[in-house]
Amino acid sequence: MKKKIVSLLAVALILLVSIPKYSFANEKGKVIFINMNRTNLVSMLHIPTLENEVQNRGYVGLMNIRGDKGTDDRRSYASMGAGGRANVSTEQNINFEKINKETEKLFKVTTGKSAKTINDLSINKSINENVDNGQYGSTLGALGQTLSQNKLKTSVLGNSDIIENGELTKNRNIGLVAMDQYGRIDAGNIDDINIKDANMPFGISTDYNKLIKETKKYYKETDVVFVDLGDTYRLDNYRLNLNDETYASMKKRISNHIDKYLKEVLAMVGENDTVYISSAFPSDLDYKNKRRLSPIIKFKGEGKGILSSATTRREGIVTNLDVGVDILNEFGLKNDNMVGKKYSLINKEDNVDFILDEYEKIVSISSIRSNVVNVFVGVVSASWVIAMVLLLFKDRIPHKEKVFKVLKEFVKLGFILPIAFFIAPIFNFKTPETISGGIIMTTLLLYALGRKLFKDDIKNMGFFAVITVVAIVIDTIFGTYLMKNSIMSYDSIIGARYYGMGNEYQGIVIGSSIFGLVILLEYKKISKWLAAVACFVILMTTASPIMGANVGAAISECVAFLLLILLVFDVKLDFKKVILLGLAAVGVVFAFAAIDIISGSESHLSGFVRQILLDGPSAISQTFARKIQMNIKLAQSSVWVNILLAGIAIVAIFIFKPSKHFINIAKQSPYIFKGFVACIVGCTVTLLVNDSGIVAAATTSIYILIPLLIVSINMIIFDNKN
Repeated sequence: MKKKIVSLLAVALILLVSIPKYSFANEKGKVIFINMNRTNLVSMLHIPTLENEVQNRGYVGLMNIRGDKGTDDRRSYASMGAGGRANVSTEQNINFEKINKETEKLFKVTTGKSAKTINDLSINKSINENVDNGQYGSTLGALGQTLSQNKLKTSVLGNSDIIENGELTKNRNIGLVAMDQYGRIDAGNIDDINIKDANMPFGISTDYNKLIKETKKYYKETDVVFVDLGDTYRLDNYRLNLNDETYASMKKRISNHIDKYLKEVLAMVGENDTVYISSAFPSDLDYKNKRRLSPIIKFKGEGKGILSSATTRREGIVTNLDVGVDILNEFGLKNDNMVGKKYSLINKEDNVDFILDEYEKIVSISSIRSNVVNVFVGVVSASWVIAMVLLLFKDRIPHKEKVFKVLKEFVKLGFILPIAFFIAPIFNFKTPETISGGIIMTTLLLYALGRKLFKDDIKNMGFFAVITVVAIVIDTIFGTYLMKNSIMSYDSIIGARYYGMGNEYQGIVIGSSIFGLVILLEYKKISKWLAAVACFVILMTTASPIMGANVGAAISECVAFLLLILLVFDVKLDFKKVILLGLAAVGVVFAFAAIDIISGSESHLSGFVRQILLDGPSAISQTFARKIQMNIKLAQSSVWVNILLAGIAIVAIFIFKPSKHFINIAKQSPYIFKGFVACIVGCTVTLLVNDSGIVAAATTSIYILIPLLIVSINMIIFDNKN
């Protein structure tokens, strides 16, 4: 009996010791989100309290601030709260006010919902603007709505009001992050929080003594506190009225005030709490200088490192779409309508140095990207036009063999530059000058290597095509470092894509792989079956959700590669086989979608499928409408359309002159001709299914037109006797 009593007491003692351990360890803390709008990371870290805290703990990231159909403060705030790109382009459609008897009745009449402490009295206009003008179907207030539905309260403190010409201009955009889908916020103070101060921008300043008291109060009473410090925004707006000395003086005063506030907040929070410090939008000067990523710091526990997310799959880079999702995740919640992803916390001791180093490289690439791409497109399209014109007037050209010999090398630059752009980042250059120098050096080395190894034009082009696709496939397998840093790939500042294969290189992969394979087949270096296996491997790596993650590539590569295999094996094409090609492409997309969902890689494809499951067929029409609009826009503004137009014109000329030219090519080089056909089909499919189809189709056409011109020059100028 005594043994049983002793055993029972021992079990009870263990339970008593264990209960606090497990219950408190899993206790959900509170969240404080502090917005220092129009501030960069360097300025943030000039605040002593924040600098000291970041030296010891915290996860640092750079945030893309893109909205829906534009980029500005309002859209960035709205996108944070929506968890998707949102459109609130009109300032007059945002009107957050503390409730009174009059506004309470008005709000009830216009929305059909009971008001809370703070409400956007123009919420219906904001919602209608987002629905009517938005492209992404985001729901305003998804963050606040999810918190509210789970009995969690939000509060908002502070504003970014300014005084112009003696009149108060209200700016309470922070409410767009905190509100529910009806524009309501549970508690807070957005009116009585500023004081007059002649030494501050616009003669007003946040009352930091009151803000400290209010933060402590609402920290106790609510679960998530959103704070807008205001003064950093006012200083940025007032900058042009100041000289360097007065600007520095005001900035120092603001920094001291914020330092005092942060010291109190960081001393107040508990070990289970999470604190975010961010800038919803960059300063005006930074934005003009293409420094368009805003800082965000997350303090959670004692860890130190950098932020990432499944949205970007890039260390140190996140998006405004992720903010609301990550806040919900702190409470174990999620909203399927929010397309952003929770943060991944990556441990790194030199986190700030890493972020600033990456940012310098990103900004440098972004600042020269358009110029470099324009030069590339200009060189390629000009070389084609010159070659075609000289071919038409070949009999009037003195020393034509020498002229065309030089011209061929000029035309072949279009084959060398894409791979030079791709592998140049291996040098990890950071400034615009060194990046440009690295590209030039890489181009010259590749050209010299190609000339040394292969004197024959076709073999020379085949060499560049093969090393291009091999480099891209290897890079894709090992994490796409080169793709992410290539000057001709995607740009995290633009934010159209962050990982996987970019649209430019989607076209390059289709063209280079097909041309490289047909050259190997033409010279009997590989078997037909090995070519089919190579197509499968390239498709898997470039279109797989965990590697290339490009839906357009999955469709266009599938059609182009299958057609190439059929042509290589001399299978006769009929209507039934054409239908099977289309069905195969659809099957590939669904197969990759299933892999994506099962693996949990959370790529664009699984997000698209989830949107279809949530919204039905409207998600498909919405997505393709956006793709069509983007292509129309690119057709009107992008330089890439010049390549397509030049290519179409050249093909049209060759159809008629010289007579039976394509038939002669098919007889002389049957595999090359089959490659042309597969590339043209792949180019067409790419144009139809991709939101930047013009870009991808243009880069695909490089591997059609350059070989066509080189083969034609050799046939017409150098082999005309035969």
